Amino acid sequence: MIHPWRRLRALNGWELRWHRPEDDADAGYTLFDEKVISLRSNLTWEERRCTVLHECLHAEWGPTLVGVLEERQELRVRRETARLLLPSVHELGEALAWALSPAEAAVELSVDVDVLRDRLRWLDPAERRYLRDRADRAA
Repeated sequence: MIHPWRRLRALNGWELRWHRPEDDADAGYTLFDEKVISLRSNLTWEERRCTVLHECLHAEWGPTLVGVLEERQELRVRRETARLLLPSVHELGEALAWALSPAEAAVELSVDVDVLRDRLRWLDPAERRYLRDRADRAA
């Protein structure tokens, strides 16, 4: 199991800060020059866990140029965050089989809804087949 907070502690020289929602609506951001990761202060436990890992990946991979490369890097970070936090398609299938909503499944899996959606977005064909079969068995 991945531990996002341990990963943050392992970032040598990086500092965690908190920002208020009225100062910046983003869940988190990374300031490379200052070696700062900032999280919005009103996030849920699951949102904090997901956002800190997301920002740690940005810090580890470094800044990119603005534009297409930045967009690609953001997608790459989102995909890796989802895969690291939700590595088991079997656990994913079990949560989705009984949950009444994506939000309920996300809480059961200790992630936020966006990370759950990202994981489902980038399923490989075998994972997609497994989840389809698991859903058929639950029906």
